[in-house]
Amino acid sequence: MKTKLSVRSIAFDFLFGGAIVVGALLVASLLGPTAGGIIAGAPIRSSSVIFLQYLHQDIESATELTRGVVFAMIANVFFAVALYLSLPRFGLLRAFLIAGAVFIAAITAMKLMALI
Repeated sequence: MKTKLSVRSIAFDFLFGGAIVVGALLVASLLGPTAGGIIAGAPIRSSSVIFLQYLHQDIESATELTRGVVFAMIANVFFAVALYLSLPRFGLLRAFLIAGAVFIAAITAMKLMALI
């Protein structure tokens, strides 16, 4: 298992991840918030994290991270639906709290069903 954590690699990770976020926000400002949301939720974010994990560790670690991403994406669907439904009714802060609780409940349910 290789480990390449240094100030240089952490700075690269920070800039690389930041570029992904900036790209999504740029698309949102140019094409509208729906397109920005599609880019923000696109597999490019997850792929970027998995790629960086592979650079720092090995293929087994990247494979396990990918497994976690799959389960997180399932829970993200529940998060997004809860946020979509609660945002107009409860406002930003409460909607994020509700959606976060739904995300945690979905992950917990999958863990209890021994899927993770």
